[in-house]
Amino acid sequence: MDKTHEIMQKVRRIELRARRLAATSFAGEYRSGFRGQGLDFDDFREYAPGDDPRFIDWKVTARTGTPYVRKFHEEREQILLLAVDVSGSMRYAGPQSEDTKLECAAQIAAVLAYSAALNGDKAGLLLYGNGERSFYLPPAKGAQQCLRIVREILKAPGGRGDHSFSHVAEEILRTQHKRAMLILMSDFLYPADKPAMGKLAFRHELIPVRINDAVELEPPAAGMVSLINPETGQQACIDLGIPALRTAHAKALRSHYAEWDHLLNQLGIDHLTLRTDEDYLPPLRRLFKRRSRLIVR
Repeated sequence: MDKTHEIMQKVRRIELRARRLAATSFAGEYRSGFRGQGLDFDDFREYAPGDDPRFIDWKVTARTGTPYVRKFHEEREQILLLAVDVSGSMRYAGPQSEDTKLECAAQIAAVLAYSAALNGDKAGLLLYGNGERSFYLPPAKGAQQCLRIVREILKAPGGRGDHSFSHVAEEILRTQHKRAMLILMSDFLYPADKPAMGKLAFRHELIPVRINDAVELEPPAAGMVSLINPETGQQACIDLGIPALRTAHAKALRSHYAEWDHLLNQLGIDHLTLRTDEDYLPPLRRLFKRRSRLIVR
């Protein structure tokens, strides 16, 4: 089958399901989880017990001798920015998974983008990790933008990924000036980078979404296998029938992700972990419901 035709078939399949989910199962969660993320300054008022001290305007307070806080109103137009890792490791699918990690990311992106469209919000896209300059699609409204987001993710060229996440963060900050809800989708196999994540979380409402495959987490006792590192192209033959080897792999991966989790918890960044062999919608809905409660509080 022609590769372009195959990609368009996948785009169409993802689009149909995403439209339905956005209109029925996810629209409410998205709207409540996004409410209050975009704020414009409105006016000043006197401080009252229970107000967030972060909103105290110290210049006005010093001038008047009375504590004043800044009031804000919610922007009518909000922005969703989807930053998707398209490196080689994201193109893997184990025998238990129908979709690659990248295709799973495309499905999640589609549901979020269509939810944004239904809410009258803009959605944009940044692709990184193929060893070339990142691809940036400026935020825009409408169904055509949603379709293009899915298409660009699926047709992104493969290649050896850039492991410098700091460069990715700088590009996001350089291209997206206005505050946005930034959904960062990756398998996060690159080194944890606290400064880069901190910068992104300071500027945007950052939500990292980690996507794993079951075989990566728990390799089967498959005997001798030939493996290719999709990031470097390096090949190796290993015996997965050796329990100690599988245990060492699992331990190393757990340690790597524990470092990422510790970093995100330190920075107070809400995050989500998904698997390609499981339904992504229930945990995604729980995430947005959790955010809604935090915003209301």
